Amino acid sequence: MRVLVLTVGFFAATFFSGNVNSQGSGARVAQELIARLDQALVKSNLGLIKANLILIRRSGETASWDVSIFRKDDDTLYLFESRGRGLEYKILIKDGGEQIYVFNVLSKKIFRKVDEEKYEQHLATGFSFMDLSGVSYQANYNPIVQSDLKAAEQSFKRVSLKPIIPYFYSKLILLLELDSLKPTRLDFHDRDGVLFKTMNIKYGPLKVKQNQKIAKEDHASRLEMLDLNTGSISVLEYTEIDKEVKPDPSLFDLANLNR
Repeated sequence: MRVLVLTVGFFAATFFSGNVNSQGSGARVAQELIARLDQALVKSNLGLIKANLILIRRSGETASWDVSIFRKDDDTLYLFESRGRGLEYKILIKDGGEQIYVFNVLSKKIFRKVDEEKYEQHLATGFSFMDLSGVSYQANYNPIVQSDLKAAEQSFKRVSLKPIIPYFYSKLILLLELDSLKPTRLDFHDRDGVLFKTMNIKYGPLKVKQNQKIAKEDHASRLEMLDLNTGSISVLEYTEIDKEVKPDPSLFDLANLNR
């Protein structure tokens, strides 16, 4: 779902520390905060990303998958492998989330996700296909209010986001650390405006391979999604970025998805 950022015609804002005194300046500041979310969640525009996806159900039962993520420009291919069954699912994301296809290895069927189907949960986790798509929040959401928030003796910047084209999420609430402006939490509200899941963003060192060297870089390495409807917790933890991998264009060809 690729849309252009629209100019906010009317923007009601609670401005930071009384320093922002114009509507246009407030909108720009809020857009910059949304951009920080995109920057934190983008791992690599080219290469291979390794991750683990863990689902912890309310009952205490768990399921886990090894995840390989190939990226090239606006295209992404996810491979989900369970340690008991091997490769189970593929997700092909084209044109930055404009097109999403899912291949169920067990049924040998390909499904195209359109409109609201893109917001369905993948593998019964709290992550929807859109959450995994890498779509730009800045390009698809407008800030409708910004303010400071104090919770649990911590202070945050709070930005409320409204989708430019609403399908399922009616509103997102982004919290950023007050001092570092690191995004730390994203709350998701359904079409009725009810909070139904929340994602905590954790930072830590991540192994990065580039130019025949291996380094540790600080990234948003762990995404914890709490599903308030089911009580489950889904954890997507990145373990490695290999920028030396050059994905072949055929990997992102729909004709090869079922191979």
